[in-house]
Amino acid sequence: MGRAFIEKLPKVELHIHLEGTVQLELIQELAEKTQTPLPKPADELFSFTGLADFLDRLDWICSLVRNPEDVKRLAYDYARYAASQNIMYAEVITNPTHWKALSYQQLIPGILEGFDQAYEDGYTDCRLLVSLLRSQTKQESLALVRWMTAHRHPRLMGLSVDGNEAVSKQSNRVLCDAFLEAKHAGFAITVHAGESSPAEGVWEALDILGAMRIDHGVRSITDPVLLRRLADERIPLNITPTSNLMELYPSLEEHPLGKLYELGIPVTVSTDDPMLMSIDLCTELEKSANAFGWGASDLIRLQENAIRASFCDAETKQLLRDKLKIFCDCYHKA
Repeated sequence: MGRAFIEKLPKVELHIHLEGTVQLELIQELAEKTQTPLPKPADELFSFTGLADFLDRLDWICSLVRNPEDVKRLAYDYARYAASQNIMYAEVITNPTHWKALSYQQLIPGILEGFDQAYEDGYTDCRLLVSLLRSQTKQESLALVRWMTAHRHPRLMGLSVDGNEAVSKQSNRVLCDAFLEAKHAGFAITVHAGESSPAEGVWEALDILGAMRIDHGVRSITDPVLLRRLADERIPLNITPTSNLMELYPSLEEHPLGKLYELGIPVTVSTDDPMLMSIDLCTELEKSANAFGWGASDLIRLQENAIRASFCDAETKQLLRDKLKIFCDCYHKA
């Protein structure tokens, strides 16, 4: 599939972490402002020896952000970058535990203010999902959910959880009260599962945490019963192919995304941590199309899946569908 088509295609991204979107120029600027030495030469900052090194670098980058104004700028910069990718709508995840210099009471309003300003200036419509860390306590998770409930904002959409399931095996049961309370308060629920956990993690995300969609979910491929459930119940999997190659698969051709798509599961494609992974959504879609033999209709279907899986209101979903339809009509006439 041609790159020009992918670049013009109106896109939706649902699995992206704000922590992984900080551009190199801003990192250097913040390091200079805070008098923090770079851990590596600038041209090597986005090279990693493994997952632990990657997470250490992520925390180091976030540690450079010391005030809400820097957060606002970072959020604004992401929305502007997303617009350059022709992403019309994005649901962006942030995990407050990464931002050591800021409380979530400072972090979340700063992000939302940046997204508001960017949208007013004509950039991508960005919404926020706040993520727990799997090692957090029941008390910590409930405190965050109750703060979110008391400080509602139109762009604050839902609750997430990320972190290594393999070393936090009881986390779903520890955090389930927070997710139940969030759902009762009207927040949407998405869960990272089926990457650092086997297929069992996806079952638990659905049955214990009440997940409405799954971030990753690729290891569902080993469980035929789960695959049938995902397809029958139309449970979306927000898949990030390049990110999964770091730990799970030796090549994109061996990634299960193509098979999951063929099974009728409503998959979407996202970038996870685009700056740290040196990937963008257009390239992610181009590589996936080449690996799995997808054409224009398949790439359009991925965007339709993403619109359906989004947590925005019905009016916004229809607006996104209308934008996609206008593009498709023009494409078919050309």
